[in-house]
Amino acid sequence: MKIKKIITSIFLLVVTYNSLVAQTKQLDQADYLFDTKAYALAIDAYKKVIEKGETSLDIYKKLGDAYYLNANYKEAANCYAKLITPDIKNSDSEYLFKYAQTLRSIGNYEEANKIMLQFNKIKNQDLRASKFIEKSNYLESIKNIKQKYILTNLESNSAESDFAPSFYKDTLVFSSARDTGFLVNNVHEWNNRPFLNLHTAVKKDSSSFVYEGNFAKELNTKTHESSTTFTKDGKTVYFTRNNSEKGKFSPDKNGLSRLKVYKATLENGNWTNVTELPFNSDEYSVANPTLNYAEDKLYFASDMPGTLGASDIFVADINTDGSFGTPKNLGDKINTEGRETFPFISESETLYFASDGHPGLGGLDIFYINLTKMDDVYNMGKGINSKQDDFSIVIDETKNEGFLASNRPNGKGSDDIYSFIGDPNLMSKTSAIKGTVVDKESNDVIPNAAITVYNYTTNAVVGTATNNNGIFISEIELPEKKYKITAKVPGYANTVIYVTTPGVKDPIEDLVLEMEKSKADTSVGSDLTNYLKLESIYFDTNSSYLRVASYPDLDKVANFMKENPTVAIEVGAHTDSTESDTYNLWLSKRRAKSTVNYLISKGVDSSKITGVGFGESQLLNKCSNGVKCSSTEHAINRRSEFIIINK
Repeated sequence: MKIKKIITSIFLLVVTYNSLVAQTKQLDQADYLFDTKAYALAIDAYKKVIEKGETSLDIYKKLGDAYYLNANYKEAANCYAKLITPDIKNSDSEYLFKYAQTLRSIGNYEEANKIMLQFNKIKNQDLRASKFIEKSNYLESIKNIKQKYILTNLESNSAESDFAPSFYKDTLVFSSARDTGFLVNNVHEWNNRPFLNLHTAVKKDSSSFVYEGNFAKELNTKTHESSTTFTKDGKTVYFTRNNSEKGKFSPDKNGLSRLKVYKATLENGNWTNVTELPFNSDEYSVANPTLNYAEDKLYFASDMPGTLGASDIFVADINTDGSFGTPKNLGDKINTEGRETFPFISESETLYFASDGHPGLGGLDIFYINLTKMDDVYNMGKGINSKQDDFSIVIDETKNEGFLASNRPNGKGSDDIYSFIGDPNLMSKTSAIKGTVVDKESNDVIPNAAITVYNYTTNAVVGTATNNNGIFISEIELPEKKYKITAKVPGYANTVIYVTTPGVKDPIEDLVLEMEKSKADTSVGSDLTNYLKLESIYFDTNSSYLRVASYPDLDKVANFMKENPTVAIEVGAHTDSTESDTYNLWLSKRRAKSTVNYLISKGVDSSKITGVGFGESQLLNKCSNGVKCSSTEHAINRRSEFIIINK
């Protein structure tokens, strides 16, 4: 009997030992999968380890991160909740931020804010913490955003991941994992999804796109391809691809295949000359390229040296010879210790990007900032953003429409592409602005005054005039758009006022523009050209470079502003009509920027000077489209003005 008990004990000891060895092997395998970025497989492995009773903070950290990196924020939150204590270590404070993000993604904003306050106590120098404290009422601010959008899930979406849309001629180019194939190596272990290729969709009607097929099969390989941006002539594309050699992954020393940006050109209908950009590296990723409107700058996301967080947005100049300048980090106004990615630059030089470092609704939100003003970063609001990941936006600001990707609920796949358009119940509203032009001294009405109404949102310019009673009427858009209204009458100094339209469909009827008899003054609305007796600041045809002959007069403007530091001016740049309206608007913006940059280089406070390009909308003579004029007559319209907007 005693021997039997001993044998039984030995047997149980062996079974227990073997079980412990098996569990250790399973945990080692799970850790290996996590360390090699096979997160989808690591999730299954850790779950099996936990089911067998093995738990630790390290397991929940890694399992939470695996869920987080696969955008399963609900399960990530469950894991992170086990890590949070009142005395959490500074080394683990990143989990406070991640936990707050996951709480937002499931709609628990109150608890998320409490966690962010705890995060701020430990990491008060962290940009994400400081931006949260600065905008602690971010939910209320987002709620009060009046701009609304209507989103439509595209018919072209698949059951897999579809994202990173871009405009190319009459088609939509996007990245998709729909090429499932028949081979095991077509599936990426990070998320257990097929590898990404480039695809196209064509417009079916005003609100839907249908799938067309692969885009440029010569660009698609057995690695990931995504995030395209095209030059306006459609002959050059920049895109993202894994570091690869002969179409196969080329991993770094840690077994990770980094992302790189490549360039290709269109020749005889085929994309060829595929080359990687010079600032790529095997040691860090460069991804999600986008061109500015002038096509002289390339913006992208990267974790290269100098990055503040997981990924930052950088810019590199594109030189006239096709070479690239040194990448520059866009700075801590935009970038944080979190993820800033998927940049897009609009024609107005507004940067749209996705971030989880700025306060938002959860996951990645889409934000924007005007790069010419660098005033603030704004959340695009509910609708564009959700509790989940919202990213890879492209937008036509003139039409107030575009596309974005999101993994919000009720989609067709893990990520879907949505079209969006400004809510017509808001955006299509128009009203009227009615004003009277009077002599400032006598208060007599001034008939036949030339009135120009400039819409800062759409760059539209409307010209009208006062009637015999000094009254003018012009259409305006709603809600809350900024307008500049200029009155010009021979013998009077030009008058300029700024108006922001209301949020409701009520006309503006009590506007009064007071005009003073011409004299060399510096009142708001006057042009420094008259006061400083400047010659016109002219430009050569199709050029935004200042003539050297203009420097002395520009120096006069710079000296005046330094002597009068409270004065703010608006540089208005104008073109002739010898090119297309679109090109001239772009050229005038460049001229305004060139003039502003010169003045800043001479010591003018950048906060006291802005530039606006008017294109050919405010010609000084008859030389409009289709009118035959001499080169001298056209040259008169290539000019800059210096309007005082504040004293």
